Amino acid sequence: MPFILCLVSNLPISTETRLAWQRSLLDRAYGKDITAARKLKDNVKVESLGCDHRFEIDLLDEEEDSHLTKNILAKARRLRVPVPHRYNDDKTESEHWYEGQYTYRWYLTTSGFSALREEIRREEKARHEARAHWLVWLSGFTGVIGAVTGLVALLTHKSP
Repeated sequence: MPFILCLVSNLPISTETRLAWQRSLLDRAYGKDITAARKLKDNVKVESLGCDHRFEIDLLDEEEDSHLTKNILAKARRLRVPVPHRYNDDKTESEHWYEGQYTYRWYLTTSGFSALREEIRREEKARHEARAHWLVWLSGFTGVIGAVTGLVALLTHKSP
């Protein structure tokens, strides 16, 4: 099974797809091994495989959180949206971030994603509204050009 996981990790596919495939392969492989150990009534092996499976899935979860956090932070920085702080004013950990237990990196929580996504939406809406008034002027200008073109065509048209 490690060969297939290595193969999938090196495929030129999107990170989301790669992570989903790896999760599926891990679930399938550990599921088969745990089922086989249960048939043999080897409870120690079942528990060991369950712990190994949970560890692998937790690592995959952290990799997925890392990818998602990196993407939304890049978008927030591009739009110059304020990112939630990792620590509150009283030096306690913010509810928007958590530290990974295996990689010790910081990732956004679900509430952090929601807050940042809301800020990004507000900024995109404001930018869209700022550009929208130009659309009115552009359509009016296009209408004037069409009218002038029609008038020029009428005046330069020679009757037989």
